[in-house]
Amino acid sequence: MRTFIPVFLCCFFSCQCFSQSSANTDSGKTTPAIPPKAKGNIVEAVQPELNLYPNPAKNKVTLQVKNFSPGMVVVKVLDTKGKLVREDNRLLTNGTEDIVMFLMLKEGIYFILVSANGNVARKKLVVI
Repeated sequence: MRTFIPVFLCCFFSCQCFSQSSANTDSGKTTPAIPPKAKGNIVEAVQPELNLYPNPAKNKVTLQVKNFSPGMVVVKVLDTKGKLVREDNRLLTNGTEDIVMFLMLKEGIYFILVSANGNVARKKLVVI
């Protein structure tokens, strides 16, 4: 019984030492909690998107571009070795548009990159 009481008191006091109250007593200031409404106002960065169809394609492919800012974008077509096959500059009037391209490429795998203002979206294209 004698060993039980000191062990119990030791655990009780150590828990009290490391627990914090809701008010910060060191500086005399309290930290305000973030209200639930503020969480809904946080703006998340929207990533640009690129969809290709049809994929696999023959000669004609449609690039569906989303979440880009209006302005000029660079469309690059690369082969599997990273060699630039084609490069086009296109004007986006709004951030979401369809770009139709006639590629006339050999059969194989290619990568389409759409970039503007540091934002890049890429997709793999199979040409049959």
